[in-house]
Amino acid sequence: MSRVGPRVTQEELSERARISVSFLSMIERGERSPHLETLSKIAGALEVPLAALFEEGKMDGVEPMYRPLIDACRKYNLGKRDVDRLVSVVRTMFA
Repeated sequence: MSRVGPRVTQEELSERARISVSFLSMIERGERSPHLETLSKIAGALEVPLAALFEEGKMDGVEPMYRPLIDACRKYNLGKRDVDRLVSVVRTMFA
């Protein structure tokens, strides 16, 4: 995941996204593959579309099975609200 959006510290971003600083750091270093919900929180905290979290054409650290979701978010320029609805549908389907 590349750092995009407004300049914020890891501490500020983790607080806004409601995730720990250590987890955010591991995501940025490619040591963890976050769930779509976590990525949505980060995008929302940065006020950017979900697709903006990824460099064009690169998805290092993202499990292959999640790549079609990210590609769809990119293709349709889904924002946080759209991703939140998508996550809600997935939860309903598989809860």
